[in-house]
Amino acid sequence: MTTVLCFGNEFIKEDSLAKELADEIKLTNINFIKCNSFNEIIECKDKNLFILDVVEDITEVIQIKDLNQLKENKLCTLHDFDLSFFLKLMKSLGKIKNISIIGIPQKGNKEVIKKEVIKILK
Repeated sequence: MTTVLCFGNEFIKEDSLAKELADEIKLTNINFIKCNSFNEIIECKDKNLFILDVVEDITEVIQIKDLNQLKENKLCTLHDFDLSFFLKLMKSLGKIKNISIIGIPQKGNKEVIKKEVIKILK
């Protein structure tokens, strides 16, 4: 079973799409967890981790597998927390083996975005 941790704020339109997609995408062996804090990363038993979140200023779905990309390009932040540092720490502690961040745009065709996310997860 693959776990996808979905971040965002369902009460803010520009930040709600990841959690909406978590409710809509149904794939065998994929478990979507709608997260409200980083505790879900700590508590996640899956060492091959996927994170789904909205990213400002992108126009298409992106996949980030290299944690160094987060700091260099500042592609995404989760609620002003240093995501890059936190994930690198978790990886160095052996809590995470592989990580893939699926960044989705704030705006766009929801069905097209959903199809791109599914392609990455399959």
